[in-house]
Amino acid sequence: MTSSSKTLESACRRLERGEIIIHPTESVYGFGGFLDDVPLARLRRLKRRKSSGFVVLIPSARSAAALLSETGRALAEAFWPGPLTLIVDDPEDRFHPGAKAADGSVALRVPGHPVTLSLLRETGRAITSTSANQPGVPPALTAAAARNAGRALGMELFGLDAGSLQGGAPSTLVRLGKDRPIVIRQGPLTVLELEVVMRMPDPHESDG
Repeated sequence: MTSSSKTLESACRRLERGEIIIHPTESVYGFGGFLDDVPLARLRRLKRRKSSGFVVLIPSARSAAALLSETGRALAEAFWPGPLTLIVDDPEDRFHPGAKAADGSVALRVPGHPVTLSLLRETGRAITSTSANQPGVPPALTAAAARNAGRALGMELFGLDAGSLQGGAPSTLVRLGKDRPIVIRQGPLTVLELEVVMRMPDPHESDG
């Protein structure tokens, strides 16, 4: 399902004004905004977070090419767009520090949902993504539920409505670094699927 060009244009204008909007992912709805001071502060307030650090949705792997290792590029080519989040180091602050974790890393993904992917390609910019829900409440599976969650948290938000989403596990999370990548969270993509791409050696082969 895709949103009309008029709806996407409205979403883009709101993002440019520093607003937070509701967008779909492959599994649930999320809250997101541009990686600027004002929307990041609004998102922290909305989610009642004191610290920084959000998943960052990007239009394509080219947006993060300088930060991806050889293995990271292979994973991106195989699974983006899709439910894979790559955590990478960003020592030169190519991405806004307010979107990064305390250790300076940034969690990147090219989303597989066509509506949000169209939004990203229309704006040409990255947006943050965090589940649309109140603390302790499951993430919203409809745009209406996401809007209700926003109201309960004190904000009236514009939403890209892609109908009812399927729910399920959040994206698979892989930490890239100088050493072998670490699978932090197995989601829709299994360790076996990742190993095929990463060409990880079987640890039992070195046991003698």
